[in-house]
Amino acid sequence: MSEGSAPFRFECDAPSYAVVRACQRCGLEAPEDVRWCRVSHFRETANNRRDVLNPLTWGALLGLVQPREGKCLCGRELPRLERYTFTFASGREQNYYLGQCRTCRTIFWEEAAANSPPPPY
Repeated sequence: MSEGSAPFRFECDAPSYAVVRACQRCGLEAPEDVRWCRVSHFRETANNRRDVLNPLTWGALLGLVQPREGKCLCGRELPRLERYTFTFASGREQNYYLGQCRTCRTIFWEEAAANSPPPPY
């Protein structure tokens, strides 16, 4: 590696690994091997995304197809989020809203406050 190169920067948009691993028992497919998108981050970046190589982006800009608001990264409708409670070995409980896209298997998630409704997309 050359001295002038910058280190790679990785952003992880998933909950703790213990939660990710436990999601297999909740019925989510391959949670350790798929993309995770926190709903609040997804909403913030959805309108800022500029995927210039994606034909859907160009089609939306030219008015040929509908914009992808309320859509998964693959173009499918966003999954319905369901509330799950995870209990850790320490006895601490944490609530999450989770849903998985049936096409690309991206998992959408958000922490859940007590008695809070699922977050809007």
